[in-house]
Amino acid sequence: MLAPLALTLLSLASAASPDLDLLLEAQAGQTVTPHVQLGEGLPGIESLRFEPPPVPEKEPWAAGRGALPPGPAADHPGLTLGGLTGKAVYVSQCHGWQWYDSLGRFSTQRGILYDTVEDFHNPEGANHYLLRYLENAGAATFTVRERDWNPQMAIADNDGEGYAESGGGFEAGPSGFEDTAPYGVTELPFEAGTTRRFPADGGGVATWIPEVPSDGYYALYVSWDSDPSNSTAAHYRITHPGGVIDRVFDQTVHGSTWQYVEHLWLPAGVEGLTVELVADGSDAGAWLSADAVRVGGGMDDIERHGVTTGRPRWESSALHYTQFLGAPASVFNYGGEGYDPSARSRWAKWEHPSGEDAVYLSWHSNAGGGTGTSTYIYEGSHTRTEGSLELGSNVQDELVSAIRALWDGGWSDRGVRTASFAEVSPAYNDEMPSALVELAFHDHPIDTDLLKHPRFRQDAARAMYRGIVRTFAEFDGAEPAFLPEPPADVALLHDADGALELSWSPGLAGDPYGDPATSYVVYRSADGRSWDNGTDVGNVIAVPVESEPGEVVYARVAARNRGGVSFPSEVVGARRSPAGHAEVLVVLGFDRLGTNLLWEDASPVGEVRRLDQHRINNFDHAVAHGDAVAAAGWYFESAADERLAELDLADRSMLLFWNAGEESTEDDTFSAEHQALVRDFYAEGGALWVTGSEVLWDLDLRGSDSDRSFAAEVLGVTLLEDDAGTWLASGEGPLEGVLLDFGEEHGAPYPAEWPDVLTSGDLPIARYATGGVAATLGDGRSHWGLPFECVGSPEARAAATTALLPLLVPGYTPPVVPEDGGDGSDGSDGSDGSDGGGDGTDGTADETGGGVEPPGTRQPAEQGGCGCATGAPVGGALAVAMALLAVARRRDGARAAPAGEVPRRG
Repeated sequence: MLAPLALTLLSLASAASPDLDLLLEAQAGQTVTPHVQLGEGLPGIESLRFEPPPVPEKEPWAAGRGALPPGPAADHPGLTLGGLTGKAVYVSQCHGWQWYDSLGRFSTQRGILYDTVEDFHNPEGANHYLLRYLENAGAATFTVRERDWNPQMAIADNDGEGYAESGGGFEAGPSGFEDTAPYGVTELPFEAGTTRRFPADGGGVATWIPEVPSDGYYALYVSWDSDPSNSTAAHYRITHPGGVIDRVFDQTVHGSTWQYVEHLWLPAGVEGLTVELVADGSDAGAWLSADAVRVGGGMDDIERHGVTTGRPRWESSALHYTQFLGAPASVFNYGGEGYDPSARSRWAKWEHPSGEDAVYLSWHSNAGGGTGTSTYIYEGSHTRTEGSLELGSNVQDELVSAIRALWDGGWSDRGVRTASFAEVSPAYNDEMPSALVELAFHDHPIDTDLLKHPRFRQDAARAMYRGIVRTFAEFDGAEPAFLPEPPADVALLHDADGALELSWSPGLAGDPYGDPATSYVVYRSADGRSWDNGTDVGNVIAVPVESEPGEVVYARVAARNRGGVSFPSEVVGARRSPAGHAEVLVVLGFDRLGTNLLWEDASPVGEVRRLDQHRINNFDHAVAHGDAVAAAGWYFESAADERLAELDLADRSMLLFWNAGEESTEDDTFSAEHQALVRDFYAEGGALWVTGSEVLWDLDLRGSDSDRSFAAEVLGVTLLEDDAGTWLASGEGPLEGVLLDFGEEHGAPYPAEWPDVLTSGDLPIARYATGGVAATLGDGRSHWGLPFECVGSPEARAAATTALLPLLVPGYTPPVVPEDGGDGSDGSDGSDGSDGGGDGTDGTADETGGGVEPPGTRQPAEQGGCGCATGAPVGGALAVAMALLAVARRRDGARAAPAGEVPRRG
């Protein structure tokens, strides 16, 4: 017997609707109803549909072409060879904003429930994780909705600014992209402009330099006009702050659309990115096609009824994005208004060239009462596309197995089901196996808690990727190979010889994760944001990192096997010391990636929790800490907090600069093991600088007696209030005049939503605008109730380290890199006088080796050693605070040590 809603829909469809998909989408609107595609179980429902017009063939000459080139490695510059090399995956990120006549406005296709909307949480998971898994395995990916969540965009085009040509042989080509936004329902952006073409072996170069709107992470896209006479190996050269990337594309296919290339950090302006199409090929007689280059996702500029959504492009439906991708109106707009579910699958068929080995997967969540996971394949009056059952079964099996292993042992397996859904229907796309995942129920509170969790979405994405790998392996008669998990426990430290060494531990392996690594790839960066192309270092877990004394280096590691390349490790960094050891160890203790970190967005549908991993935890906070230490003239190294137990802290470091970020109770800000290590380090004369907005919430308010004892006795603080109620703070005492504002509008990388208000017997050195104590300074210790990396101004961070490091380790002068670049082992690392190492009169080093004092020698505070010459200036209260602390200290001041020896506080 049909449910009342199903009977209503069937009656309405029979009476009025020209297309069932349109009816069901309109019926859903902002209401909480069963899933939009309710074709399953409604007898004869497919007969209620129009017979759609055929999808036009985009590139009829494509039959018999070779395999796809390797896909891009997400967050790794360049290409990846892996288990999906030569394969294509068309990914649907489900629903988005579209116009509803019944509402007279744009609306999401699902309503808000439990602070989330299906139109947002599913594409967030697909864009952040699924696409990265697929591309890191070598697949070429094509999405029915915008993948880049950056709302800013820049375009360089042969029809506009930012384009140049050098060399000969250029001539006018066919139609191409031109930015004439906003686009009405009949306007096609890839027919509005022109292209240029030139011989593939003629030495010419087409160059694009887009003007990047602001510093940030951007997807990079290129476009061309496809033609059978074009080169199958068009060479694009991308120059960015991390180096040069070379990519090769087959320009006989996938033309007149946006082709995804890379995801890069770019600085604002025209200095950070140059894209060149280089005619250095060997295919005589072939052509290169030059059209446009785009960075960023931008704002939705598809217009309906004279208005746009006013929202970022990635939030909008496939109806909008397929139009922006260049599809003809017969793909997305047949019938006059367009139908979003069929636009997704029809676009995939239009974009897919003959002979390309591909599958189609759509990521959804369910509603209507229930719990658990199901995967749908087609059943209806058409013949199901071969391979769909295998695809659906493999994805479903992997999902249920992963969720039961990692989240809920009793998770409901709702099985592989059949329906006449438009996304899997061969009436719209009969060229590739297709499946639709209903991951969990967004109207069930427990399911929705999981759907919002970033780790759950990543685990689900990995499972979907594994299901796709298994499917292609079955088709090819091969053993599946799964890319490895990221390396863990990363550290960049000075070794026994004073050089830098990068080390790590293997990541997890085996179901439901990946296969073990067979080698590792090390990536270097000068700024911790823009990366080189990586170096395969073999199957080792430690490698030397070439660097000069005084040089700041950042690094990360990825694991590799025949399945592909893992996601990267967290970022570590170091400034190599000429003395062979660093005074400061930056401890990376912010590992949290949970639902409570999702930021609140006051969107038109209401307050929803959103995922942008760059805005919650980008695992690169070594950069803010390291740059600030280096700006003060000191030296640092860094390690994951998991590595501390194996390090002899008392012999290696003077100060632990602890990055707790928003680490909290669920992950332990300081585990019992870490508390013991830190307590011993402090008792033995080491200094502490701890920053984080949840440390005292965890230790003092929610902690055990031993936790509270550690906070009070070692950190020197207790919790007065859990939330300062502001993101404004300013220094006092030694930080007088330093603005420590830490909101996103001030440059913070993420919102620190619950900054601790402190109470302490130590000296207050910063206050919130609401009056509470934000930071304290005591005997060899400083505690901040806000994350240091969230202080948005690099100059303010440098001012803080310049002022506090010499107070935390008084009487010590960091060595100065000699002009001849020596390692300082012969005393040549001494101060040049400007940092207080000599007599301060002629700039010459003293006879004891400059600023590095011999054993037993105390350096007076008035002699300097604060690194102010290389850092930002601070207020005059610095000298007063230093004098007060000198009187109040329990221990003797630290001595400066000869090369290779670590000085202590006492």
